[in-house]
Amino acid sequence: MLKRLNEGIRSQILALKWLGYLLQHTNHEGLKHLLHYYRNIGWISETAEIKLISMAEGLKSTGTGEWRLPVRVHLTSLLFIKSLMNESEEDEREIIGLNAYIEQWIQKPDEVISI
Repeated sequence: MLKRLNEGIRSQILALKWLGYLLQHTNHEGLKHLLHYYRNIGWISETAEIKLISMAEGLKSTGTGEWRLPVRVHLTSLLFIKSLMNESEEDEREIIGLNAYIEQWIQKPDEVISI
């Protein structure tokens, strides 16, 4: 279970990428239902749910209101959750990787977003 989100920049970016991915499939109201569902099945805690909803407020949605999504979306969510659970303290290698990601984002944003 994802109990809370780390405050490190890598965790924050990963959470935003996950939320952006979900908002491609549902809108903000659907996202609230979806995160509540993940909480009910034991994937995330209430603390994580509240933080994720708060973070998503500033993101644009291109999805519909439906929160019941294809299995692949839920499996991808589970992979994001697993990655967020395994986040450790950032080290210099992660910051270097983040800088490379940002440079790629600036040069070719459409290619970097795809998962």
